[in-house]
Amino acid sequence: MKPKTLELLEAMDGRMLFNDDQKRYVWNLQCGYRGECEFVQLMESVRSQHILLRDLYFEPKFSGQIQIDFLLLVGNTVIIYEVKNYSGMWQHSEEMYRQSGMERANPLIQLARTKNNFKALLRELGYPQANVDAVVFHVGSTFTLLGAPENRNVILPTQIQDHLTKLNHYQYAVSDTLVDLAVALEGVALPAPPFLKMIPKYQFESMKKGLRCCKCRCFVVRSSQRLYRCQACGHKGHCGDAVRTALADYRLLFPERLLSGAILAEWCGGLLSASQCRRILQRS
Repeated sequence: MKPKTLELLEAMDGRMLFNDDQKRYVWNLQCGYRGECEFVQLMESVRSQHILLRDLYFEPKFSGQIQIDFLLLVGNTVIIYEVKNYSGMWQHSEEMYRQSGMERANPLIQLARTKNNFKALLRELGYPQANVDAVVFHVGSTFTLLGAPENRNVILPTQIQDHLTKLNHYQYAVSDTLVDLAVALEGVALPAPPFLKMIPKYQFESMKKGLRCCKCRCFVVRSSQRLYRCQACGHKGHCGDAVRTALADYRLLFPERLLSGAILAEWCGGLLSASQCRRILQRS
């Protein structure tokens, strides 16, 4: 599932101007999301019986907030995965990863905090004896971490296949206790709130209006009654699909605002009439 923060920013992008920090933040979120999608594909090769939960957010009573990319329950073990999709050469230190003037906190620091808080949550739920492991999983094929000591809690791109092979060595089913735990965790998981600090203020009146390409999300022109043409990527698509995308963006950005055929027509830049938009609303 795409993070709500990313959905909001992608709906805004192009309809309003982002500064360099905001553009970089959107790019990082998109890169992270692509990495999570790649992780899901990799996990499809795991043949051992397992349960894979994703995008978990908890607010325990007795510890800090917990946000987990993926949680794998296999055999009698629970594995927390923090997925990273970095590229290029980075220099390792205990506190930071560094690359050409950029610094990012060593993900093992946050992972240790997440693991401790998660174990506290398990105690709350009545599973204090659960065997919990935690791994930083680097999916970026070009990622290299210079000077990194060997660490079983860090999976580098060259170690992915070995890690998947180890997972496939689990020959027994997920324990009944962990099956019950998975149900309990899904029961107390909450929707992750959007990171409002990085979402700029916006208003309908000041946003750019128009239809956007379903492929590259650039603004498009109509080439016929039913079709549009994207001058940026050359894609030709159905106007109805572009309107439904615009409608989804509008509802995401303005969930409490009035919506009518005339308003949707304005949001689409007048490329469709109010009556056409009204019919689309009636079918949606």
